[in-house]
Amino acid sequence: MNHSSHALSVGTPGAHDFIIEQFQQAGARRTCTLSLTANENILSDTARTLGQNRHYERYLFNAQAIEGQRYAAEFNGMQIEHFPEVETLKALATQAVQAMFNAPFVEYRVLSGVHCTLSVLAALSEPGDAIVSLAPASGGHFATGPLVQKIGRHSVFCRLTAGGQIDLEDFQQQLQTLAAPPAAVLLDHGLTTRAIALQPLRALLDRCGLQRTLIIYDASHTLGLIAGQAFPNPLDDGADILQGNTHKSLAGPHRALIVSRRADLARRIEQTLSGGLVSSPNLPGLLQLFVTLVETRQYGQAYAQRMCANTRQLHDALVGIPGWTLHPTDTHLLLLEGEQARQAAQRLNELGIRVNNKQVNGRDCLRFGLQEITRLGITGEDLDALAHIIRNVLSGGANGVDRVRLNHICQRLNRIHYSFDQETCQ
Repeated sequence: MNHSSHALSVGTPGAHDFIIEQFQQAGARRTCTLSLTANENILSDTARTLGQNRHYERYLFNAQAIEGQRYAAEFNGMQIEHFPEVETLKALATQAVQAMFNAPFVEYRVLSGVHCTLSVLAALSEPGDAIVSLAPASGGHFATGPLVQKIGRHSVFCRLTAGGQIDLEDFQQQLQTLAAPPAAVLLDHGLTTRAIALQPLRALLDRCGLQRTLIIYDASHTLGLIAGQAFPNPLDDGADILQGNTHKSLAGPHRALIVSRRADLARRIEQTLSGGLVSSPNLPGLLQLFVTLVETRQYGQAYAQRMCANTRQLHDALVGIPGWTLHPTDTHLLLLEGEQARQAAQRLNELGIRVNNKQVNGRDCLRFGLQEITRLGITGEDLDALAHIIRNVLSGGANGVDRVRLNHICQRLNRIHYSFDQETCQ
């Protein structure tokens, strides 16, 4: 259970003013804060406004519209309200997903990346099955192994080579330790700077007689790049399921998607979700997701290209800092390896540059993501200024001038690009 250590109680006179004051102060600080975290993005005002509409703070069940009725539907024998306008927006979003990922089946009711994994594994595997996933040391999600165990499956880890590809020799050795074929291989990479080739994995599975073993690709970090054709589509390369949350390189709300080209798998996932893993999928967030997907179909290619170009520029500007090693990248993520990564992350966050420290193959690194500042329209000049600030922090020479420079950059990032907002402003 969560608990609070603050002395102020709910019934204290002035609680309302205290709450408002706290968040006003925080808001002022956050307008002068730059986010380079790889796990977040920013919604367009168009999507945010639609999701905050009080008329849609309602249940949205997976209901069937009643023939001849416009606003009435049925769910488990219960008469409920139907939202035809939501169905219209959903149809536009579905067309966008089908075009961007070249896949006919999409599931919107999942609420997060972990909920994707839970739902897909519950639908497509059985208790006792082995699930192979990426080892956390190779960038695999920290929650996957425990989740697999908690739902009664057997967790097995595979790893990546130094070049970022699946270590097929190690993978085959892991297969030999299993009493039965694995139900699925889940690639849940959180440090994706290079595409993982899936065809060699699929070929290995086929050679071992494991044609029924599924490949599930979690593209939480690269979903926007895939949609914008700046990163290979795993469904083209042998994946059976493409899943991921929608608030990283895809600039949507904190939700998720499951996409597939296989009707049999899509049907099992739909039935499993309907059978107890979701009730109402949170309509406000769903509306925000639908708008984001339609925006992405229109602006996603330009956005994805600019994300990658900005990352290359920042990469080149950070080369050669003593004590730090830059990893090559083809995406919007930048890994800067160094023994002082944890301390540097603290200094950057205190200054107002939000970053994460991670580990790759047991070595400390900083992980930068350029998706949010790209959507806010950062210029090449401001990127160079930002690189100068970061270099100073990592070299131990940051000062008050850097804080002023950062404020000036933040003040210029005041409009959402690659969205319907820019049409509103015209």
